[in-house]
Amino acid sequence: MINYYFDNTNELKPFTHELEANDNTLPPDNALRVEPKFKDGYWPCEKNGEWVLVEDHREKTVYNIETKAPVKIDYLGEVRDGFTELEPFDFCKWDGTKWVLDNDTKNESIIKNNQSLKNALLNEANEKISILLDAIDLDMAEDGDEEKLKNWKKYRILLTRIDTSDINVIFPTKP
Repeated sequence: MINYYFDNTNELKPFTHELEANDNTLPPDNALRVEPKFKDGYWPCEKNGEWVLVEDHREKTVYNIETKAPVKIDYLGEVRDGFTELEPFDFCKWDGTKWVLDNDTKNESIIKNNQSLKNALLNEANEKISILLDAIDLDMAEDGDEEKLKNWKKYRILLTRIDTSDINVIFPTKP
């Protein structure tokens, strides 16, 4: 004879373990003498004196539909409201049933990246121009420095004309 124990401190009363029972005794309050059935994706829980199968997603990762943050499930039962097993992707939002591309967020990110790239390229051009001007002003120019200076100045002008709000912007090639 075997006692099949459940956790009666958990509202779902999940199966925990089994132990040999003493002959001619009743099962304890937290055990049944009926063997639980097991099925992939489910866990046996005691309900009204019998075992019922409850969804078991423990150790699976779900995602918060507001923050997209991953969370490991540590409970039995259905996935809680506000979470999904569907993995989010870049620039997505939850539409109530699935993740969909959020073009506004994607475009905002592209524009922000365009502005950062433009600023970095302008800084580089300013540095190159400054060094070339110093070399020329101090009579330390080498062959081709004046042509390099002219090309970097043209490049800088082209950069300043870039509209970073254009998500399909093409930056000029460095000299």
